[in-house]
Amino acid sequence: MEGNSRYKRRRVIGLIGTGTVVSVAGCLTDDTEDDGVPNDSDGTDDEPASGADDDGEEGTGEDDADSADKEGDNEETSEEAAFPADRKCAVCNMVAKEYPDWNAQLVHEDGHREFFCSAGCMAAYYAAPEEFDGPDTDVENVWVTDYETGELVDASDAVFVRVTDPDHVDDIMMRNPTPFADQSDAQAFVNEFDEYDEDDILDLEAFDRSLAEYYRGRFFEEPDSDDD
Repeated sequence: MEGNSRYKRRRVIGLIGTGTVVSVAGCLTDDTEDDGVPNDSDGTDDEPASGADDDGEEGTGEDDADSADKEGDNEETSEEAAFPADRKCAVCNMVAKEYPDWNAQLVHEDGHREFFCSAGCMAAYYAAPEEFDGPDTDVENVWVTDYETGELVDASDAVFVRVTDPDHVDDIMMRNPTPFADQSDAQAFVNEFDEYDEDDILDLEAFDRSLAEYYRGRFFEEPDSDDD
């Protein structure tokens, strides 16, 4: 049956930055065919000029670039971090901050943090970090955006509806395991559609390789095959 408008109520996502429209179009392609500090200065004249090293030599800027690229790493692993302005989704390469109604993040035990445009991309990485150049340490914490409130919540306390029809949510990636902070909200969503039942309400530990490939299979490397 048709879902009522309550579940289409998510606001149209604001296009932040001139490149957003292009990046969304690229990420949606074929998605349905898969059945994701500066040093303090004391202001004295002894301080080297900006961009110069301690000997007064002009710096290359490589250290600053590395620092910006890893923004969000090695922060407190028990807390979510602000989404960096230019940090791209670890799976689909869209800028995660530009999708505040859907984005997610996680952090490894060693402090390495990744950001995602959506829960589906997070699911792909969570199931197989090695596919996306993740470190060889366990994932310690995950945060996702609650579908009802738009707030970032602890994924281990949330539940997810295994959404299979792109028409059921106005979602940037067409299909995602849709997060709910409240079990009753997930149950109400399931009750609106004939396609779903209670077995489609999942917790984070259900995010295995099979689920990841269902949502973001095209981002996984193709296995080697024999030509014989």
